[in-house]
Amino acid sequence: KELTNIENAKTFANKVGYPILIRPSYVLSGAAMNVVFNDDDLETYINAASFVSPEHPVVISKFIENAKEIEIDAVANKGEIVIYAISEHVENAGVHSGDATMVLPPQRTYLETIRRIKKTARKLAKALNITGPFNVQFIAKENEIKVIECNLRSSRSFPFVSKVFKKNFIDLATRVILGKEIPPIDKSSLDLDYVGVKAPQFSFSRLRGADPISHVEMASTGEVGCIGDDLYEAFLKSVISIGFKFPK
Repeated sequence: KELTNIENAKTFANKVGYPILIRPSYVLSGAAMNVVFNDDDLETYINAASFVSPEHPVVISKFIENAKEIEIDAVANKGEIVIYAISEHVENAGVHSGDATMVLPPQRTYLETIRRIKKTARKLAKALNITGPFNVQFIAKENEIKVIECNLRSSRSFPFVSKVFKKNFIDLATRVILGKEIPPIDKSSLDLDYVGVKAPQFSFSRLRGADPISHVEMASTGEVGCIGDDLYEAFLKSVISIGFKFPK
């Protein structure tokens, strides 16, 4: 819900129950976003959020704890999905997608959850008559899904999913935007016998005063993508690539 003063925000927060997520409207990388657990913190964070974007109201929503975050990157043509990739986050929902470790294809997500995500993405593409790239982020808990946001643009994970699937999502998106024909896509090629993992790269040691705890505001300065025969091999490669040191 969009709110413009602290008292209305407190009323809404107590109605839906803490914790809640607050953010200024129209921000990227989760700037000034926070999860709050009581009225005092709410007042502090709303003041900070309003300062970042004083011309827009603050958006407040219920924060669902211990939920999984799942993303779908897709290209649509006149409301029909041409190609898509579903990735799951290793971290629970509440960590910014730019800071999350992503697994493609999902290894620990219920099939029913994946089915509902595909169905919802198709409905969104059709309702918005999308032609081009788009990304939808979902919260999933016990096979119930909710849309966090739908972005009608390519996301930072487009290069990753393109590499893993060996399909150039941006090339396909450009073609449909320009009204050009696209070659038929062999759906069997999307059934992978390997796993890709995208891991974030942080630079906390070089940024004085940086908070080393991952949360809803993005803090990573880069990322790596690795492929393995299974989840464990791909994950191990990714953490080694970002400089993780194993205890001897």
